[in-house]
Amino acid sequence: MMINETLRKDILNRFKNKKIAVLHGGQNEEREVSLRSGKNVYKALTSFEELKDNCILIDVQDAYDLVKTLKENNIEYCYNILHGTSGEDGTIQGLLESLNIKYTGENILVSAVCMNKVYTKRIWKSSNVSTSDFVLLKDVKDVNNTSAGGLNFPIIIKPISSGSSVGVSLIKNKEEFDNTIKKIEDINNYFLEPYIKGKEITVGLVKEEDDIYVFPILGINSKNEIYDYDAKYTLGKTELEVPAKISKDIEKKVIETCKRAYTVLGCGGLSRIDAIIANDEVYLMEVNTQSGMTDTSDVPAMAKNCGIEFADITLYILGLLK
Repeated sequence: MMINETLRKDILNRFKNKKIAVLHGGQNEEREVSLRSGKNVYKALTSFEELKDNCILIDVQDAYDLVKTLKENNIEYCYNILHGTSGEDGTIQGLLESLNIKYTGENILVSAVCMNKVYTKRIWKSSNVSTSDFVLLKDVKDVNNTSAGGLNFPIIIKPISSGSSVGVSLIKNKEEFDNTIKKIEDINNYFLEPYIKGKEITVGLVKEEDDIYVFPILGINSKNEIYDYDAKYTLGKTELEVPAKISKDIEKKVIETCKRAYTVLGCGGLSRIDAIIANDEVYLMEVNTQSGMTDTSDVPAMAKNCGIEFADITLYILGLLK
């Protein structure tokens, strides 16, 4: 993603008289992360002279109030930095389309599919994109001391539709499995994966004319046993390695796999794909179509590594809107 002075001026000229709203907050478990992301995005956009008087920051808490605010301010474009349920699952996208307001990120269908980790993995498997096996929690009948639903312990349990590693747990044995299940209210929204011990990485991708731009691959060294919510958003809990310390051959395999994964899902905006490298194989885990833009988020770290300022990547994402 090369944003030069010519492209920067072009985007600023296109949006200098447009009314733009940055949507953040929401009413789910990722609210705090979204609030932090939104403040950073708003600060970045308003750092440009051409945009500073055209942007407003909206804390989305109620659909009725949101529609009212958008109409009162004659908003034409939304920079969507809502995370999780309603923010990246097609809900807010449908609302904005009904108001004829253009928005950043993926469309309704792609947002809904990518938010659902099981749908995503099914598409990847049907397209021969490497991803780990999985079992729906509701389908697990047999659990013994060594396995659950055909997957051997240790296993990972995840919500089907949630982000920021919320609700992700490492389960090592039957006792831990039983204790974890007792705390889950809706087993229909969870699935299991084998625990793959390897190099955790995340890969940022964005559409660039007729190609896909891949940011420097980021290695994740968590001080927790797994890269969970606590490790992801607590300073000092995770060491980010940019670029990831992997061989050139593996790097090539990661890039090819992630580009294909991005394409078969129909992505066209900024996405981030999480993966694990084990025994020279690349296993894609999930895709995030509303990547965080906090001070500890992955994409800003990737961009910084290749000399892209936070304000410029924010502007570039806005510039994808036509």
